[in-house]
Amino acid sequence: MNTNEPFAVPNAAVRLLVVLAAVQLIREILAPDLDALMVYYMGFSVFRQGAFDPVWLYGSITHVLVHSGWWHLLANATWIIIVSPQIFPHLPGMRLISFFALTGTAGALCHACVNWGTAGILVGASGAVFGLLGAGAYVMIRGRDGSSRPTGKDILQYVLLIMIVNVGYAAFGGGTVSWEAHAGGFFAGLVLFPVIRHRLPGWGNSP
Repeated sequence: MNTNEPFAVPNAAVRLLVVLAAVQLIREILAPDLDALMVYYMGFSVFRQGAFDPVWLYGSITHVLVHSGWWHLLANATWIIIVSPQIFPHLPGMRLISFFALTGTAGALCHACVNWGTAGILVGASGAVFGLLGAGAYVMIRGRDGSSRPTGKDILQYVLLIMIVNVGYAAFGGGTVSWEAHAGGFFAGLVLFPVIRHRLPGWGNSP
């Protein structure tokens, strides 16, 4: 991986950001009752009527497209802009979008399992963003000398750091932030990235 390459947000990430912004803009235009319906049908909850209903599982994917407001979207977009250039060389094209969707889904399912029976609707791409941070354990950190590949201890320290950030999000979120979705997306990213990444020529031997 060439660290001297200029910073550039991948086209796949740009398209993703455009879609997320377009959905939020549509919400701003819609009448309040229609906006509420949009959140209801695109958000994620499998306990709409007080009992588990698998028909709503599709929301584990669509919920990443809907945010609680522009600030929520901006926070997630900032992470996407920062992290995606590091991840994209290993997840080119639709791999990045698929990875984003898969880790977002994993985050939503983790949220549902921990909060089993809760009817609140989950929205936002934060679980998928943390999925990108999970992938970052393999491509965004280096060993103690700053150039060698990270050891298991280095990765563990990275995981602990991200989980501290996650706790901070939850603590300052006033109960509106799903640390469960963040954690689920992050650990899904840790597991899925080595499986679906595109190995660059010589990457495995690079310092």
